Amino acid sequence: MKPLLTPPGPDAPTVADSSGAGTAETAPPHARTRAPMSVQILRLLLLAATATVVATWLWAWQGVQAYAWPGIDNRLTERGLAYLLILAPAVPVNLIAAIRLACGGRRAGRYLAAAAALAAVQTVLLLTPSAMPLADTMSDGSNHVGIRHLVTTGPLVFAGLWLATTTKTRAWLGAAPRPHRRVLGLEAAVWCLALACAFATGTEVRQWAHAATATEAPGGEYREPGTWAGLEQAVTETTDAIPGFTGFTTRTLDVQPCDYYTPAGLPTYRYLLTYELRDRASTTSATEPGAAASIAARWSEGEFTLTYDGAALDDTRLVTAERAFPADGDAYPTATGVHAIKLAYTEAAAPTLHLESPCVERAAEPTECILPQGDPLNDTINGITCRD
Repeated sequence: MKPLLTPPGPDAPTVADSSGAGTAETAPPHARTRAPMSVQILRLLLLAATATVVATWLWAWQGVQAYAWPGIDNRLTERGLAYLLILAPAVPVNLIAAIRLACGGRRAGRYLAAAAALAAVQTVLLLTPSAMPLADTMSDGSNHVGIRHLVTTGPLVFAGLWLATTTKTRAWLGAAPRPHRRVLGLEAAVWCLALACAFATGTEVRQWAHAATATEAPGGEYREPGTWAGLEQAVTETTDAIPGFTGFTTRTLDVQPCDYYTPAGLPTYRYLLTYELRDRASTTSATEPGAAASIAARWSEGEFTLTYDGAALDDTRLVTAERAFPADGDAYPTATGVHAIKLAYTEAAAPTLHLESPCVERAAEPTECILPQGDPLNDTINGITCRD
């Protein structure tokens, strides 16, 4: 049998030197065998971990988009890029580790260790808001992302660590790597593609965030001008129904923010108007028992809708109603199904008439100032500047 056809091994035959000097050299070994099954499964786990990381970032970005509101800068760009910065490095590292495992060697082991370390660091960062980039904006959702990352990637990491400790895998990682000319080029291509994708995704996040928070043109459906006048008109229509009405003692107007913005990105405000009727000592007509009944009867007619007439918690009589508020387009849902003014009359020692407007959008600072009706002694206006 020819020596070169003998399987290689420790006892491989030598080949005589053709020069006749009597020296000999060992026959070149054959190419390494295919990676063991544990390594193949480990490569699949790395690919699965890559897919879960991408899915987690997409899920996190979708959650960040829920904070979008026209005209409001909720730091969507920073939120989205923070998740991208934390999760993105795992993608090229996992892919290169899977590629390197096909050849074996210590460099493949280093990439495998880097993939496991990245998974641990990512989970710790996501579960520890104070350690997050831009911690002040990431503390309201990163825990959920961290839990998802732990549940989806954690089992894959533990399975990979178990496979990495098997005898065949350690032998594969400790042996000399199988020669492959294109591995370095493929590794460089993965890094370049990952950087390009990260740049493109980051640019897309930034553009989307700016577009989502751009202020739109005022819709005009619930505009502020005329709100105060609408409340005063409702007071006039109410007091006209009170027999012998003689006026008010105080008027108080409070303009308060509603703490949300319209789809046009404009702030919203609510008007609260309170009139105090003259007490029993100064008049009898305004506070006689028929006043509440007259108001309840008036609030059951026309554009008014009576919503309650009975005793309050302090056993005083309370009458509430709603009145249609002028608005174009769809209206906010209320008890009457329309964009409405809320009215309340409380019959007490000092009867009060309280009106509350719906939230209205502010396109410009209000300039209208309306004189009080009923000749009140005290007139207080809060929330806006009333010019003489």
